[in-house]
Amino acid sequence: MTSLVMRVGHETQYLADIENVRFRIRVSSALEAFDDHWPRRLRMREAACSIFQCAELIDIWLETVGSARRTCQLFVGVYDADGRPLVLLPLGIERHRGVRLLTFLDGTVVDYNQPILFPAAHAIDPAAWSEIWDMIVRALPDFDAAIFDRMPERVGALPNPLVPPGSVPLPVSGHVMGLAGSDADIEARLPHRKRRNRLLRQLSGQGSIAFEVAGSVAEAEAFLQQVLTGKARQFARTRVPGFEVPGKRAFYLAATQRLMCPETVHVSALTVGGAVVACHWGLILEGRFYLILTTYDADWKRFSPGAIHHEALIRWCHARGMAAFDFGVGDEAYKGDYCDTRIPLHRVEISLSRRGRIYLAVERGMAWMRSTSVWELLRPLKWIAVRAVRRTKA
Repeated sequence: MTSLVMRVGHETQYLADIENVRFRIRVSSALEAFDDHWPRRLRMREAACSIFQCAELIDIWLETVGSARRTCQLFVGVYDADGRPLVLLPLGIERHRGVRLLTFLDGTVVDYNQPILFPAAHAIDPAAWSEIWDMIVRALPDFDAAIFDRMPERVGALPNPLVPPGSVPLPVSGHVMGLAGSDADIEARLPHRKRRNRLLRQLSGQGSIAFEVAGSVAEAEAFLQQVLTGKARQFARTRVPGFEVPGKRAFYLAATQRLMCPETVHVSALTVGGAVVACHWGLILEGRFYLILTTYDADWKRFSPGAIHHEALIRWCHARGMAAFDFGVGDEAYKGDYCDTRIPLHRVEISLSRRGRIYLAVERGMAWMRSTSVWELLRPLKWIAVRAVRRTKA
């Protein structure tokens, strides 16, 4: 194995290569080291992945979330003996309570954590992946444990090699609505049509209804501010963690500013009499629409503006020939009314040291505790206290 650690300015750069007769592994802290194969939104080539693994979004993640979290980013490339790409992994090491954790680059802004797979990856069976993983561990800097969370079982048409055979899915899934068929077919699949039409009539009595898609960065930024304000109120109302996550607000703002043209970031609003009653920030890649941040004005709740807005988005996507409307991760009941595909998600934990084993054991205990009714009662109090402390410091 060859490895190199360099100091460039204030940053440490890492590079390692390891190979045997079957595989070659390259690890680098620089995404540019994989320019020949790493997918970009307008240059996917043969890569299978979601929008979250595209280079442009990763660049923004590194500058915002990654910088705020002080993540040591590590990009991994797996190649066969002929040099063909098999797997690319966007990973990072962070310290949690003194433990070095290897994870996907996430920070709560990524729905689907997964490898980037290429056609030749179909030959990777569990034995081959075990061999590859051992080589990856040798090529990476030292870490105590790896946690790969919210991974789909499949990446495109290929099985995800990081998910072990027989792995039990997480209790939460992703949900997708296919958009094949005519306009009439789509309308027939929208639930509660009579009730929705009645609410639309009532809403139109309050003013002219419009579905507005941001056509410029300035419009998108204005709508995004509405989204962030609405989500912050929702987080406070439901007493769950929100934009306290380091770098999260900056991530959405930077993505809006840099990925509006050609269209990758999609920002829209439902307005009544010129007033925004619901808005959304989402992403688009190769015919798939990702519903990411959605909110509505609670004063208009009786008209179900969020559902009306979602259905306007579905029609907009179908009219443009998109293949799938991805409602994202979460098993909210309303998703079952729209979606015809469920995406099972998995979590894989691997310990490499005694400290890592202890950390994972504590995490499993905390996961059990968070599933209890007592935790559900206590959890909101934690975030009330956290927000109060942060307001005091501000």
